[in-house]
Amino acid sequence: MSDEVSVDRPPVLRSLLVPVAVAAALGPLLAEWIAHSLGDTIGTVAAHALAVAVPTALVGALLWVLVLRRIRRLNRALREVAAGDLHRHLRSRASDEIGELTHSLNDLIRTLRTNYDDLKKNDELRRRLIANVSHELRTPLTSMQGYLETAKLAGPESPDLAKNLEVCHRETRRLTRLVKDLFELSKLDTHQLEFHFETVSLVELADQVGLAFEQRMADKKIVFETELPEHDPLEVTADGNRLGQVITNLLGNASVFTPEGGRVVLSCERVGEQAVCRVSDTGIGIGEKDLPHIFESFFHLEKSRTRNLGGTGLGLAICKAIVAEHGGTMHVESRVGEGTTFSFRVALAHPFDEGEERGARHAS
Repeated sequence: MSDEVSVDRPPVLRSLLVPVAVAAALGPLLAEWIAHSLGDTIGTVAAHALAVAVPTALVGALLWVLVLRRIRRLNRALREVAAGDLHRHLRSRASDEIGELTHSLNDLIRTLRTNYDDLKKNDELRRRLIANVSHELRTPLTSMQGYLETAKLAGPESPDLAKNLEVCHRETRRLTRLVKDLFELSKLDTHQLEFHFETVSLVELADQVGLAFEQRMADKKIVFETELPEHDPLEVTADGNRLGQVITNLLGNASVFTPEGGRVVLSCERVGEQAVCRVSDTGIGIGEKDLPHIFESFFHLEKSRTRNLGGTGLGLAICKAIVAEHGGTMHVESRVGEGTTFSFRVALAHPFDEGEERGARHAS
């Protein structure tokens, strides 16, 4: 809750404005009466001095209360803001220059508070990232060290040597993927990853990626279907390799988390002026409490399981960043035990197909 500081003039002052103004107007009259009563040079001089002094004193008092006092309140409040109190709020209902200055300062304080909150959030994310990276690197390194020590003690004739080396090789590949994903995510976050945009058919792209997954799905006895429009290529301005990477990751996750006998569907459709690509599965699903975190770096649904399956926990974060670079958005819907649907939307290069364009021109 913010602390309010009023910089308006005190309410009692408003009731004093009229008598003060009357007194200022009566000052010259009082001076004239004194001059007339004394009737000499000293009286005249005193009268003129009084005529000047009374209005000047009254105007000075008004200036102090109406302006200088309010500025002192502003200055005191801003010193508190400078000391770190970003919840300070300056209240003013006046429409004069000081009132406008007060509103501008409130806008500045709100901006500072927002930036400070963002910095705190980013710092927390940075610390969490470092902790996650350290954990993800330590796990395979510890595993490799253990297997290598076992192999060293057992000697070259040990029957378990081949198994130990295979484990080390697998962990090395996982480390390589982790470093590669970290590097790619870092370049995406800093907008340093190169994109080569051109007109691409999302339908053709999805069809090509889907073909590459047919055998993998069949090996796991998963029913794999594609629902792609036949007469609408859904052309988008995109980097085909990057969008293909997104679809590949979504299908890869679906194949991992869908049990044998399950179903995975890859579909594309036109929705308004956007092209939508969806990957739906009948897998294990995602809990409601996990959904808000699903696109965060290093987030694992089942840490032990995804680690054994080779996941780095960065795939969905990379997908979201790639889609964002295309000006699009990613969404997820899921129910535990029923399945999950991931989708992304990007703008169409041609919002209307040729038939719609001809119809629109003919109607006009």
